[in-house]
Amino acid sequence: MNSIKVVAVASSEETRLSLYNQLQALDFIDFNGVYIELSDAVRECQEVGPDVILVDLTARELDAGLFIQAIGMNPETPCVIFALHREMDLTVFKESIRQGAKEFIQYPEDKPGLEVALKKHFNYLSRLSSQNQKNHASAKDSKEIPANGKIIACFASKGGVGCSTVAVNLAHELHALKHLSVAFVDLDQVFCNSAIMLNHKPSYSLGDIAENDPKDVDESLLNKIIVKHESGLHVVVGSKSVLDDNEMISAELLEKALDYLTLKHHFVIIDLPTHVLDPYHQYVVERADEILVISASDIPSLYRTRQYLDLAQKYLDMRKVKMVLNRYNLKAAYRMSNQDVESEFRYEIFARLPNDWELNVEANSFGSSLSKVNPKSELVKALQKLALQLTGESPAVEQNSKPANGQGLLGKLFTAKTEPNQPKRI
Repeated sequence: MNSIKVVAVASSEETRLSLYNQLQALDFIDFNGVYIELSDAVRECQEVGPDVILVDLTARELDAGLFIQAIGMNPETPCVIFALHREMDLTVFKESIRQGAKEFIQYPEDKPGLEVALKKHFNYLSRLSSQNQKNHASAKDSKEIPANGKIIACFASKGGVGCSTVAVNLAHELHALKHLSVAFVDLDQVFCNSAIMLNHKPSYSLGDIAENDPKDVDESLLNKIIVKHESGLHVVVGSKSVLDDNEMISAELLEKALDYLTLKHHFVIIDLPTHVLDPYHQYVVERADEILVISASDIPSLYRTRQYLDLAQKYLDMRKVKMVLNRYNLKAAYRMSNQDVESEFRYEIFARLPNDWELNVEANSFGSSLSKVNPKSELVKALQKLALQLTGESPAVEQNSKPANGQGLLGKLFTAKTEPNQPKRI
């Protein structure tokens, strides 16, 4: 892909001229001009089918917001929308994101921010185009490792619910059950929980390449941070120690690392930290093929998980977001059964993993997988079933988590109505 198509609409002649000059200077942008009237921008969108629409909301927030909403809801215009405004107004920012904008940029003050956002989307579309070409070229070698391995992100909005345990052992089961090539990535660049669970002392981490220019990161450098573990997994960690003073890895470098990992493996399992504001969180959840949102069955965990899912459904295709209830057979709250949790949570539960505290303690103490310690445990069987579901070889778990009357504790915590899970392009 040599360029992306852009339609731009400004609310003043000054902004129109600024946008025109900036876009004209970018060699990866294809555009026919910057419009003042929203109606002209609508006609241009219908004619060219843009990849990106830039909408200046300044002094006409209501009309421009309705324009964003109409474009975002139209399935015939599969593009992303960047909202621009002269002021960094929190109310306008929230409303534009709610209406469907992917980015909010203070313009013209933050011209570099607009260029970065455009370049990021250009790289994203270029990668998709490249992967499609590779898929067609390698169709005859379909038994080999695919050029676009599946990325599964594991995330918990609250610590201590067992997200890392699920991620590590899911990687083990995917490799063991089908003899697939699996990479495991611990993206926590402060604490490396997987090192203990894998009995692994890393010599290199993502932090060691954080200062490199993405253009200088080649296959030999990436192979240094990818360690072949004795279990058969290929392991990448975010940091070697909490005492490391490495910089945080940039989204561009992370993109290059994941491009390489998906090229070499059937599955890439990513253990995401609990911090949704990390710069790479949005990139990973956008790119991931499946997002497993892990929650325990206690009320604080469910509350935080519900908040994250409510946020995610505004920006993500919820068909790839799947809730996993860990330790589901523990009592959730005083006088509240597991069935009450499922009936009031209002999001479908994709998989349920039973509690086995003693098995977890033993496995982590030896740095071993759960299946190696006790392959016949109910927890291991549930993890194996989850692994097969993700490979498409096992039917989904029967769901029974439709909302009830909302009179229980969760119903009281969440008084607002839940919007239907309508997939939205980020």
